[in-house]
Amino acid sequence: ETPEEQWRVVLHNDEVHTFNYVIQSLCKVIGTLDRKRAFDICVVTHGTGKATITKSWKEQAMKYCLGLQRQGLTASIAPENRFTGDGEGGGDADSSGQE
Repeated sequence: ETPEEQWRVVLHNDEVHTFNYVIQSLCKVIGTLDRKRAFDICVVTHGTGKATITKSWKEQAMKYCLGLQRQGLTASIAPENRFTGDGEGGGDADSSGQE
């Protein structure tokens, strides 16, 4: 694992939370997301079971993941080079702090 390796923050579908709650949680935890992108992530997650929210370095990805879990959402991280499956779309191309 290289220090610069990108990690995906992945949102998993659940049947508990409303789109509105998930959108609010995504925007609260990941400050670079706006409501439109958060909505797009919800649509992909609902349709395919999971979606990439953003990509970042491991420490930041873990912070995002924990923040989402504190909101009651199901989230995980996966190293970019080992990520498999659908769930592309909606999120930031990368999360290097640009607003």
